[in-house]
Order: sequence, then structure tokens, then C-alpha cells
Amino acid sequence: MKILLAKVLGLTAAAVVISFIFTAQAANQDSFWADAARGGMAEVALGNLALTKTQNEQVRQFAQQMVMDHTAANAELQTLATAKSVTLPTDMDSKHTAVMAKLNGMTGMDFDREFMKRMVKDHEKMVKLFERQSERGTDMEVKAFAAKTLPTLQSHLQMARTMETSMKNSGRSNNRDTNSNSNSDMNMNSMNTSNSNRNSNTNRNSNSNRNRNSNTNSNSNDNKF
Repeated sequence: MKILLAKVLGLTAAAVVISFIFTAQAANQDSFWADAARGGMAEVALGNLALTKTQNEQVRQFAQQMVMDHTAANAELQTLATAKSVTLPTDMDSKHTAVMAKLNGMTGMDFDREFMKRMVKDHEKMVKLFERQSERGTDMEVKAFAAKTLPTLQSHLQMARTMETSMKNSGRSNNRDTNSNSNSDMNMNSMNTSNSNRNSNTNRNSNSNRNRNSNTNSNSNDNKF
């Protein structure tokens, strides 16, 4: 009886573990659908925003690439979800909505730097999401989609990192040039002031010498009389 009870308890425990595993896998699968859909929507929206605001040709080309690649990936994800009766979210999450609002209020280089900074962060998250799905996914079709899309996301991330680094270096270079020009102006002003002081001292000495010579000549003339 004890042996039978132990076997029953063992089978029950195993069933609970298996159920937990399948529940966790289903949750991860659902999370992938939602995160991939919202992430893709955000990349398209941010790319379109950049196209209306940036004056930097490199940023413009990058934004165009984001819109094109993520629009295609989003369409493929939607087709796959429809085939599997999965309902995808239709709106961005609150974090990306806040990012859109922040970027919309920025212009010029400030916008470009913040946009590229956001592109790096977003693609780091997307790469991890798709890597995990391509390695651990339980649905073979979804796993294949993740594996197929991953190289594009990795390429985006590399481009974003390169551009962000370039902009940071450019900003530091501009600051150095500004400081150098400022120091140069200060040195020139200092030299001009010094030269002015020397000229003033020279003039005073010259005037003093002329006065002394004049006084000497005057005294000499008085002694003659």
C-alpha cells in the first residue's frame, strides 16, 4: 500500500512539474508575441518620426531602413499570428509612447543623439528577445521566424552603436574646438592687453624723457643768462 501511495504521489508530482513547464512555456510564447509586436511597431513609429525631424542624412537613411525592415517583419509576424489564432497588440506600450513624446519635442543634434541612443537600447532588447525565442521556442514555426529575423536585428544594432559612438565623438570634438577657440581668444586678448600696457609704459617713459630733456635745456639756457 505504501509503495502504491508513493508511486501515486510521484506521478502526481511529475504531472505538476510537467504542467508548470508547459504553462511557463506558453507564457513565454505569449510574451514573445506581444513584445515582438510592440517592439516592431515602435521601431516603425520612431523611424517615421526621425524622417520628419532629422537633418542628418545618415540618420535619415538609418530611419528609412528601420521603417522598411520592421514593416516587413511586422507583416510576417501578423501573418504567422493569424494562422495560429493569436491576437497581437495594436498599440505601443506606455514606455515607447513616452519616448515618442520626448523625441517629438527635440530638434537638431539633440534629436539625432537621443534617437540613436534609443535605437541602441531598443535593439539590444529585441536581439535578446529573438535570440531566446530562436533557441528555446517550442513552436517550430515561431522559432524559425525568430531565427530568420535575428540577423537583421543584429545588423540594426551594430549600425546604431556605430552611429551613436560617432555622434558622441563628434560632440566631444566640437567641445574641444570650442574650448580651443575660447582659450585662443583669451590668449590673444591677454597679448593685446600686454602689448597695450607696454606701449603705454613706453609712451609714458618717452614723455618723461622728453620732459626731463626739456627741463634740462631750460635750465641750461637760464644759466647762460
